[in-house]
Parts: sequence; C-alpha cells; structure tokens
Amino acid sequence: LLRAYPEYGTIPATPGQQDWTLVGYDLDRQGRPMAISTIASTGNRALDAASLSAARGSRFAAGPRTGCAFPYRRAAATLTAPPIPDSQQFRPTGATCPDKVSWRRAPAPVYPDPYRRRAIEGWAIVSFDLAPWGGVGNIQVLQSEPAEFFGQQAKLAFQPASAEPSPSGATGCIERVKFLMSAETPSSDDPDTP
Repeated sequence: LLRAYPEYGTIPATPGQQDWTLVGYDLDRQGRPMAISTIASTGNRALDAASLSAARGSRFAAGPRTGCAFPYRRAAATLTAPPIPDSQQFRPTGATCPDKVSWRRAPAPVYPDPYRRRAIEGWAIVSFDLAPWGGVGNIQVLQSEPAEFFGQQAKLAFQPASAEPSPSGATGCIERVKFLMSAETPSSDDPDTP
C-alpha cells in the first residue's frame, strides 16, 4: 500500500561505488512490518539506519507474512579521474599536426557503461595521423586512467572520425579525451584545456 524510502539526498554516497542495504521483515495481520533487520549491506551505516526506518514506515495489504525482503540503493558519488597531463609532453619530434584539428566528423567517444554506472571518471591521451583527404589512421592510446577501458573507448571514437582535407595531411596529432560525469557526453579537448 505504501513503500517508504529514505531521503537519499541526505545520505553520504561512496565515490565510485553504489551502496545498498537489504532489509528483511515479517508482516503482522494488519500489513505492518515487524522483526525488521538488516540482512546484508555494503556498510554505509547512514543508509542502513535510513533503510530500517523506511521499512518501518511502509504499509502492506492485510495478512501475516514472513521472510519478506527489500533492497534500498544509494547511487555512487562521482569518483574523479586523476589529473590529466598536458598533451604537449606527448607530441613527437617532427610532428606536423596543428595544435587544433579542424574536424569534418569529430570523434564521438562513448562513456564506458560499467564506469558510468559507478560514476567513475576517466581520460585517455590518443595519438593519430591524418591523410590528405582527412582520414584518421595510426591511432594509438598513449595513456589512460584510471583503466585501460577508457583508452579503448577513446580509440574506437577516432576510427570513424575525419578531418577537413589538407594538402599534405599531418602526423603526430595528440588529443585528450575526458570522460566526465558532469558532461552529457565525453569530450575531446583542445590541448590547452586544463
């Protein structure tokens, strides 16, 4: 009849990890929870306490029942990525790529779902060359944090990309790709962006 929930906004969240509490209870003849207890949890004491209180405030159809359980979940807080290095330190000697590539079809990185669900941010530094007609080739991940998967996703984003044509193409292009929870989509940055 009524499922009460904790006020999740007042409960501290764990960076990079969803917290949960599994509450067990029985129901009396009037459908009120009794013998309420925490069966298992991730150890967030505030969530545990709020979940027990929410279970006490819930109401169900009449009739006694035993062995009921319900999970309460608190979304993860954002785990920010380590600082991203300046891309200029990765620029190879003799590179002919301009500081900013003029994209005809810009790379469109996709946030790695397992990390998005846990609110874990990341980045990758990618190098590539440009053909005179704008094709992107020789794509390499130079560094990625906090996991290789961010680099894999960044590399995939550059494969279908294309730059504006140029007389001779370019070599030694470097781009930083940031995967941020605050943005709707990951972004490929100008090298001067902190």
